[in-house]
Amino acid sequence: MKRFWKVFGSALLILSPTVVAVADGEPAFPMLKGPYLGQAPPGMTPEIFAPGVISRSEYEMNSVFSPEGDEFYYVISTTTPEEKEEGHYHYVVMMSKIVDGVWSAPTRLRVIGEYSATDIALAPDGRLYFCSDKPTTWNESEALDLWYVERSAGGWSDPVNLGPTINTAMSETQPAFTTKGKMYFPSEREDTRGGVDIYYSTRNGDEYSEPVNVGSPVNTKFNEGNSFVAPDESFLLFARWGMPKSIDGGKALYISFRRDDGSWTEPVNTLPSAGLHGSLAALSPDGRYLFFSSGGDIYWVDSRVIDRLRDEVFSKESSDDR
Repeated sequence: MKRFWKVFGSALLILSPTVVAVADGEPAFPMLKGPYLGQAPPGMTPEIFAPGVISRSEYEMNSVFSPEGDEFYYVISTTTPEEKEEGHYHYVVMMSKIVDGVWSAPTRLRVIGEYSATDIALAPDGRLYFCSDKPTTWNESEALDLWYVERSAGGWSDPVNLGPTINTAMSETQPAFTTKGKMYFPSEREDTRGGVDIYYSTRNGDEYSEPVNVGSPVNTKFNEGNSFVAPDESFLLFARWGMPKSIDGGKALYISFRRDDGSWTEPVNTLPSAGLHGSLAALSPDGRYLFFSSGGDIYWVDSRVIDRLRDEVFSKESSDDR
């Protein structure tokens, strides 16, 4: 089995290739109706999403809703202590959807056979992107590549690798998309400023341009990854780790906002005022909620926390300019 980035000490693991199993002592999947699996919306403090329903005893993370809000995708992983000790990790994609007005019990979405699939993202054109450890002719190492599948009336297509312009012998992960055709993703490629940096590439037809390093102040000599870009490219959320004596223990999300001139603001730690702790963030299709992963559970919070952080950042910049 392939090697995966183990950011924040996450345990990322092996699941049987069938429908989600109901763990001993847990109830069967309930009858749920309404938006967001019928869950009461969160406020400005992060809450576990669908506790006991989606966030259960397995290790759940990395969630996204379809644009219509009628499908919910997420990643799950489990392993034995022995497998974890050996460094063997495996991810699978799960999906729940509305059928006759009721959310279905999650089932496995086999996007790439028995290989791992994680870091899922739905692009504006409907493609489901993910990263996987499936080997290719140019990547026979333990690194991860970016792939996608497309859906038609007959179901999902065979997986398509993004090719050597995007993928290298190192790892490329966590794709996120703007409405104007840019894909942001972390990579360990050769021109990083640190171990892992964030890049972007622009799609033209079925091809992606040569990736561009986002640069400073986002990327540093440390590691930046687990990133998410807003669809309008107005902000970038990411994790930063590898820093000595980190004040947050390596669990905070950082945020940088895009100025009118296209530059990025100095990233700020989101823990003090927003409490965003974890990784793999994504906005809901309506932009009302921010989802992220932490400690084996999926969390959500009112996206107005982003507005509050933006006000803080630009107010400080205005004050510093005086």
